[in-house]
Amino acid sequence: MNHPPLSDVFTIFFLTLGPIKTIPAFFILAGEATPQFRSKTALQTTFIATGICLFIALIGHNVIGKWNVSLDALKLTGGLILLLSALKIITMQSQATGGKKATAETPLKESTRLALSPLTIPVVITSYGVVAILFYMVIAKGDFVFQAQVIGILLLMMFLNYLGMIFSDEIMNVVGLPILRLIGWVFAVMQSTLAIDIMLRAFKSLGIIHNIP
Repeated sequence: MNHPPLSDVFTIFFLTLGPIKTIPAFFILAGEATPQFRSKTALQTTFIATGICLFIALIGHNVIGKWNVSLDALKLTGGLILLLSALKIITMQSQATGGKKATAETPLKESTRLALSPLTIPVVITSYGVVAILFYMVIAKGDFVFQAQVIGILLLMMFLNYLGMIFSDEIMNVVGLPILRLIGWVFAVMQSTLAIDIMLRAFKSLGIIHNIP
């Protein structure tokens, strides 16, 4: 099977699992907490999210394989979820971050709760991100080099999330929340285009349409 270029894998993972959405969420939820609380929360979020991603990548795709789920089904599922999530951002719906915000008085032990939810799920690990991991790992089945490359990009994305959380203050002071949201909106438009392309190619593969280049 011909594998997609690694640049495509990076782009999809960046859109679905990357720091663009993590930075403002962490800033809003933990921006008023102590440096120790913020550092611990960022580290816990990264470890938990990385563990979940690796579980999906190494175990989840085998389950999908046993269910005999086709690549076209994964493409259609991923494309639909990508499109719905992008449209939600484009139409400015439900942009508020849920969860209780941490303050300077929040005890350190509360960092685990915040790291688990909402930071790890649904901020870092999105539903469409899960589909993206499963899709590329199913494609990579039997090719250990490509599997390692996909996992490497996945780990890079988790590291970028960690850096985004650690330096969220500096990033937000330079960029600002409105600008970062605007960047997220632009990425959402790109994501919607990508989602439609994924679904059209799945329809072409199924023989429903024939004129996609």
